[in-house]
Amino acid sequence: MNKENVYIIIPVHNRKEITLKCLDALQQNGDLDKYCILVVDDGSTDGTSEAVRNFYPDINILIGDGNLWWTGAIAMGMEYAYKQGAEYCIWLNDDCLVAKKSIDSLVGFCEKNANSIIGSQGLNFNNPTQIYFGGKKKIWMNYRHIDCPYGEVQACDLLSGNLVCIPRLVVNKIHYPNYKKVPHYGGDYSYLVRARKAGFNIFVDNRYLNFNLCEEPHVFSPRRLLLKEGYPLDIIKLLFNPYSFYSWRVWLEINQAEYGTLIGLVSFLAHYTIYFVIPILLVSILRPLPLPLRCKLSNFRRNFKAYFYLKK
Repeated sequence: MNKENVYIIIPVHNRKEITLKCLDALQQNGDLDKYCILVVDDGSTDGTSEAVRNFYPDINILIGDGNLWWTGAIAMGMEYAYKQGAEYCIWLNDDCLVAKKSIDSLVGFCEKNANSIIGSQGLNFNNPTQIYFGGKKKIWMNYRHIDCPYGEVQACDLLSGNLVCIPRLVVNKIHYPNYKKVPHYGGDYSYLVRARKAGFNIFVDNRYLNFNLCEEPHVFSPRRLLLKEGYPLDIIKLLFNPYSFYSWRVWLEINQAEYGTLIGLVSFLAHYTIYFVIPILLVSILRPLPLPLRCKLSNFRRNFKAYFYLKK
């Protein structure tokens, strides 16, 4: 395989040190020599592009204006790569620490298995017992992570977009990710659901240990909402922010990709109400309570949820 047949697309924004760690790992693995690397810098102001050019002058860099977000950066990178004649694109988030031979295994699998998309399973670097990204199975109105045993490849319904191999055939059939509908969160889900519906099989690969270096910034996807600082109604605003994990637009698009326009609308209304609207309204009502009491309530919820999933 020629080097130009595979492009590794890395969307970045103001995480210079994290980006360089990602590239350092690729260099140590020998991936910089095997594959074309394409960094899509969406308007970084911390000197990310300058640092990449300084340490890795052979890497191609595309520059955005700060409005691409994840989906737009990925779409720009894929369009560039396929115009150069690439047969495969690798989605790679810059906070992913890629294991040696991991990308080889993804590309090799797609070469041997037509009409397939495959992504890696990854662990939390700070908590290696926790799966941070990987394959998911469709459940009632939602998706759930699966734990692919080490050394195996498993079929799944969906993948996190952290480290995924996309063959050119997918673009030929469903074009590029739609950054207008899902500019950031959900861009990977929406695209991969549409690919599966178009006849592509999806797999998760756990033959090599990959890690996620840091938690996702929680500006538009805050965790433990009950403990978040700010005004109680600030959380509700996330329902209407198109860049938020909680955005109604994101989940409407994912449900319609999965079930079609009409049934997808019905599924969205049920899913979004149960998983987002009701919990966020309850949290907003409880947030004026004293912090110690909110901590107790939050811990009770986490323990109950863990017990519930364990029993299932």
